[in-house]
Amino acid sequence: SELEPREGRTDAARTPATAEEARRRGDAALRQGEFDEAFRYYKLAIQMDGANSERYLQLGDAYAYADQPARALAYYQRARKLNPRDPEPYFALGEIYRRYGRYDAAIAHFKRAIEYGANNAFVQFKYAEVLALSQQYAKAVDAGRAAVNHEPSNGFYRFWLADLLEQLGDVEEAMQEMEIATLLNPEDDYYHFRYGLLCIENDMLTRAVECFQRALVLKPQRALYLTLLGDVYTLLNEAQKADRAYQQAGGLDSYDRAELQRARRLAGLDNGKLQPHPEDSSR
Repeated sequence: SELEPREGRTDAARTPATAEEARRRGDAALRQGEFDEAFRYYKLAIQMDGANSERYLQLGDAYAYADQPARALAYYQRARKLNPRDPEPYFALGEIYRRYGRYDAAIAHFKRAIEYGANNAFVQFKYAEVLALSQQYAKAVDAGRAAVNHEPSNGFYRFWLADLLEQLGDVEEAMQEMEIATLLNPEDDYYHFRYGLLCIENDMLTRAVECFQRALVLKPQRALYLTLLGDVYTLLNEAQKADRAYQQAGGLDSYDRAELQRARRLAGLDNGKLQPHPEDSSR
């Protein structure tokens, strides 16, 4: 026979026999960045298994990944229509709406996803995030707490909640959450840095020193951390230690100067509490 033996034929040369096989081909094409090929296979999966809302979600995800939100939205909506109590289409729609600034629509869809069973830390966090973006802060805090309660050992959710609470002036709870975040993520210098700022704000200066020292163990010679350590020593009236920290910091580049200004504002040091160091006007 002139026909090629079955075992010699490549997968790409034959049409997928099942919707699941088409989906796998689509996934493989998507990983290679071959978007049109991926769309073709996902659409073939829909032709073969059109009553399955998951097939529409897969194509919607592919369009979202390819930064084609209008088409993604259309297929997510079809998935929702096929299975109106499945939380996945609502979450996917919420993500699209959030990405393009339609916060009210995003909130409504995340809320529905949670109501229909996607009540987990990640969805609660996404819900909290968009509530905060729309300035519904009390609800954002509640959703942030829900994310933490779902995954108490996740330091990121605690850090995010602490940051929001600090912005809202609830410094006591912010301190608690930030401290736990540093314990859960001891290798993250930024968490120690932010906890140190909270400690300054609450006049817990000895603990602030410890925080910046831990950050410096992880990022030695980081000028920003050394300068803030010098600030704390200045507040403690330990002039020699302050001078040593400032000297080790040296000159700050433009990025660190901007970060220092922001950090001092967060710590409440921009109100005249800290006198500028005479040797460096950037401080």
